[in-house]
Amino acid sequence: MAHPTRRSWLRSSFLALGAATLLTRHGEVRAAPRAKPRRLVLILNSGGWDPTYALDPKPGVGGIDAPAGAVDTYGDLEILTDASRPNIAAYFAAHAGITTVVRGLQVNSVAHPDAARRVLTGTPNDGAPDIAAITSAVHGADMPAPYLILGRTAYSGPYASLAARTGSVNQVVTLLDPIYSLPPIGGPVLPHIPSDAEEELVRAHVLARAERELAASGANTRVQDFIASLQRGDLLREIGDIGEIEFDRSFDAQIDLAVEALGRGLCHSVQIETGDWDTHTMNAAQGPSHDAFFGSLATLVAALAARDGSSQGSKLLDETAVVVVSELGRTPRLNSDMGKDHWPVTAAMVIGSGVTNRSVGATSNQLAGEPVDLTTGKPDKNGKPLLYANFAAGVLALAGVDPGEHIVGEPLHALSA
Repeated sequence: MAHPTRRSWLRSSFLALGAATLLTRHGEVRAAPRAKPRRLVLILNSGGWDPTYALDPKPGVGGIDAPAGAVDTYGDLEILTDASRPNIAAYFAAHAGITTVVRGLQVNSVAHPDAARRVLTGTPNDGAPDIAAITSAVHGADMPAPYLILGRTAYSGPYASLAARTGSVNQVVTLLDPIYSLPPIGGPVLPHIPSDAEEELVRAHVLARAERELAASGANTRVQDFIASLQRGDLLREIGDIGEIEFDRSFDAQIDLAVEALGRGLCHSVQIETGDWDTHTMNAAQGPSHDAFFGSLATLVAALAARDGSSQGSKLLDETAVVVVSELGRTPRLNSDMGKDHWPVTAAMVIGSGVTNRSVGATSNQLAGEPVDLTTGKPDKNGKPLLYANFAAGVLALAGVDPGEHIVGEPLHALSA
């Protein structure tokens, strides 16, 4: 008699417990979406970028120490470009048609942790999930690793069982490769790799233990989440060779793994991250950082456009929204170290599926956020401040999630209008 495969055994055994978990434990976020479901790539430029280097040009404005450059127009977008930052112009020349720029986004904090939590989750609350975690829970809870976190700053909140962090040593590889997951002890010998029969005994033991725990504790969500994670771990192993991709913290390496993971059906959403944007000294470093970032961003968009999507004839880019944020901006003026300090107003971009060439929001000549009409996205003196909650809720709506179930605040409707 043939031994069952990991997937067949889980479906015949764990699914009796795990399927109910996915429908009840996460049932409140599995309702039919109100718009087209979209995958999410969430990019955090950690440390606080200076939007005047590209997205919010202020050349020649008194009271603002702006970088060199000229304002170029790409449809509805006015972008600062300069010969020293060629990748900015190249990105917008190629992809302005599927890019929305958001200016004057108010995070109401100058502390990195608080600002990051607010711009990623849409709330100031500890324990709140970020927009990529929510989107994964709504649209991808049955996937092997619904929310793949490649960077450091992400918030899974109540959906921790749906999140997979690669970490600095790539725990994905550790899980998939028996040489790492079952290391030899005491000498240079081969690791112990269980036979099918041994695996079956281990699984039977785990299932029996789970049944006892559930019988003793009732609807214990920790046990239920554990059982569901075993099912997802099994699917992850079947994808297998995703772990062969060499991974480090570089942005380009994160891009490669993100596109592979999305393309192979490993996850629904991915978080990736760049750092070194905190320029309290020598703010001129923002120039090379912007140029490198936009070069890599163009690579990401091109890779998504080249990869087949989930339906016949579609591409990943047709199904994916890319959200670029930085938790802070930089002050209007340089300090004594020729750097700029934290500023509670930042800029963002949304790119890809469902996105049009659009400029949303504005800042004053003092870099203060201007009131906007949340429907059109245009500055309006009778409008509302553009807050982090509006932005996060607007992204959720674009991704096909009802934002009212997760965030208190009117969505920035202009993102999907």
